[in-house]
Amino acid sequence: MLSGLKGLFKGEEKSPTTKSNGAELLQVTADATRCVQCGICGHNCPVGIAVREYARRGENVTDCNCIACGVCIEKCPRGTLKWGPAILLRADNTLEVNPQALPNSLHLLPRDPL
Repeated sequence: MLSGLKGLFKGEEKSPTTKSNGAELLQVTADATRCVQCGICGHNCPVGIAVREYARRGENVTDCNCIACGVCIEKCPRGTLKWGPAILLRADNTLEVNPQALPNSLHLLPRDPL
């Protein structure tokens, strides 16, 4: 059902770089200042996403075909790519949400009484 979203939440086994606490929605993010446009990330992407273009612009990989496998992160020789939040808080205190990264449903745990 949500097979394309497997591994987007911390705590799911998807990448050795993922921490196992919380339930933050993750996405591949890029630091454009580190990218040398080698293309290794996109060459190794199993679904053929042009990851280098996202990295060049310093943007989150928002391609709806991304399966969040982390291969591009592992193969990047410069550490340009990493796991980062898909929902970002802007400086003006508004949210930037990538609708392609959001799942159809979330499993919420009951809140502890205060």
